[in-house]
Formats: sequence, C-alpha cells, structure tokens
Amino acid sequence: MNKNLFRPTRTAAAIAMAAVLTACATGPVSNAQLTEARRAYEMAAADAQVVRSAPIELREAQQALAKADAAAREGDDLSEVEHYAYLARQRTEVAMQAGRIAQSEEAVSQAQAKRDSILISARTREAEAQRDAAEKARMSAEQSRTLAEQRLAAAQAAQRQAAAANTRASTLEAQLAELQAKPTERGMVLTLGDVLFDTGRATLKPGAMRTVDKLARFLDTNPTQKILVEGHTDNVGGDAYNRDLSLRRAEAVQRALADRRIASDRVDINGLGEGYPVASNASAEGRQRNRRVEVIFSDEAGMIKPRSN
Repeated sequence: MNKNLFRPTRTAAAIAMAAVLTACATGPVSNAQLTEARRAYEMAAADAQVVRSAPIELREAQQALAKADAAAREGDDLSEVEHYAYLARQRTEVAMQAGRIAQSEEAVSQAQAKRDSILISARTREAEAQRDAAEKARMSAEQSRTLAEQRLAAAQAAQRQAAAANTRASTLEAQLAELQAKPTERGMVLTLGDVLFDTGRATLKPGAMRTVDKLARFLDTNPTQKILVEGHTDNVGGDAYNRDLSLRRAEAVQRALADRRIASDRVDINGLGEGYPVASNASAEGRQRNRRVEVIFSDEAGMIKPRSN
C-alpha cells in the first residue's frame, strides 16, 4: 500500500480542525450523542496517524457535526440532530479504524526491516567465520584443511537453509496477501462476510466456493499451516441460537475444506455467537459486519494465539 496517497498536508488538517472548532464556537448543544460525537472527532483529529490515513472520513465527520450543530441551533427536531451526530460518530470510527490499520501495517514493516537486519548480520558473521577458517586451513596440515572444508560445507548448508526459509516466508506472505488476509494481534486473519450464507442458515452459497477453493489451495501448498475458523453473529435472536448458528457456519467451512482433502485436524472451529462484535448492532450495516466467519492462520510452528478477552 502506498501511504503517500492518504497523507494530507498539515495545512489541510489545520483547516479541518479549525472548521469544526468554528462550528462549535457558536455554542455547543447539550445533547449526549452530539457531545460524544464531537469528543470522538476531536480525539481522531488530534491523532496524526488518523489524519494521514483517513482525511476523507474525517472531513465527512466534521461536515456531519456541522450539520448537527446547525440543526440544533435552528431548533430542528431532536431526531435530526441525533441523526447527524450518529453519522459523525460512524465516520469518525471508520477514520480511527483506518488509523489503527495503518499503525499495524507500519509495525509489520518495522518488524520486517528488523528481521532483514538480523539476517544480514548473521550472514556477515558466517562469512567472516568462513574466511577465518579458510585462512587457518591454508596454514595447517591436510587434516586441518579437511576440517575447514567440512565447516565450510556446513556453513553453506546453513545458508541454503536460511535462503529456503526466507523464500518460504516470502511466498507465505504473498499467498496470504492474495487471500486478502489482514494482520491482527492474533496473526493473519481472513474475514468472510455473511454474503457467503443465506440469512439464518449455515449452508455455503455456490458463490462462496471460490473463496473456499483459494483457502484450500493455500493449505495444500503449506502443509504445516493450521487454521482456526470462528463463526460470529449479530445480536438478533437468542444467545443459544446465535452460538449454534455461528458454530454450524464454522463447521460448514470445515466440511468444505475436508471435501477438498484438507485434514480436519488442521482446521479447528469455534462458534462465538454475538460475543465479539466488530461494529455496533444498532444499525443494519453494523449487524451485517458482525455476521461473519473469521479464519485465523497459525504461525510456522502451527500455533494460533488465543483470543484475549
């Protein structure tokens, strides 16, 4: 991702902040939703990462705040004020989420750079050790030369192993990127929306098979990789029903992978119901985002980081 495409100038950010402060200077309205929306926007606008990552969303949030303030000053119906306050809060949340994603991407980039530095240092030390061994071999008898040759062979084998490991890591990253998996605190996670299932059902739609095929090819190519499939729902319906539905949807993905010769012991499943929403259930859009299946990928050792409560 080219972060320069989302980097506003300091002047643009200052103008946006000044605009909302000007709109509020005429007298903030005593309305809980509007006050909360304004507070959230001010926090987001003060975050440099959010300003760089989501200038459009911040501008939309500011515009919605201005409309809410105007509606309140003109004595419009309270629902009108709260509508614009809600829109401002939603756009602010989207902007903050973009900032968190950008921060995660920066952390991944920094970790990659650190890993590359460690690998280069290791290779440099290995090369220096090889030169020392070669120099000693030239000054010693045949037995010393034989020993040096053995050490050189071992070092070369280590280099080949390191190169192979780097290739595997690069290939794995590319494959996960193709699947559109995203980095999270639990590792790489692929989110499958509820469009893969009919409402209230746990049978995969025909259109979902393309995604399942890609996931199966990835697992077939990486035989040490394991996944955890977690089902989630919105808050419509009872807790027991939602847990059962989310588990059955996770099982549907597991069965589809089994049909593609992916061993079931590589695919763990869990049904979490409505317990871990990623958006507010107060809107249809939020409920749709909460109705999802998440695929969490293991590390190279096949371990999956447990969910933090």
